Amino acid sequence: MEPEANLHATIPTALLAEAKNLASAEHTTVDAFVRDAMEFYLSRRRRQKLYAYGEEQARKLGIREEDVERVVHEFRREERENNERG
Repeated sequence: MEPEANLHATIPTALLAEAKNLASAEHTTVDAFVRDAMEFYLSRRRRQKLYAYGEEQARKLGIREEDVERVVHEFRREERENNERG
């Protein structure tokens, strides 16, 4: 497990009160609540970057949304054929 580090942040009073209420309702600590919120946010940002990358690659290759299913099936078929050949 990674070592932990302390973070000191200034949080508006109303936001902190809401976080404390939610943490209490979920039977967890404010620390755990904030950690989960940060992990959720960072995960969402990574996913957005991945989607943007995929959209850019599709644009470069001229693949439209309606082409995706066909392209995926073609790729999987080619992979199966390559694996069967050894």
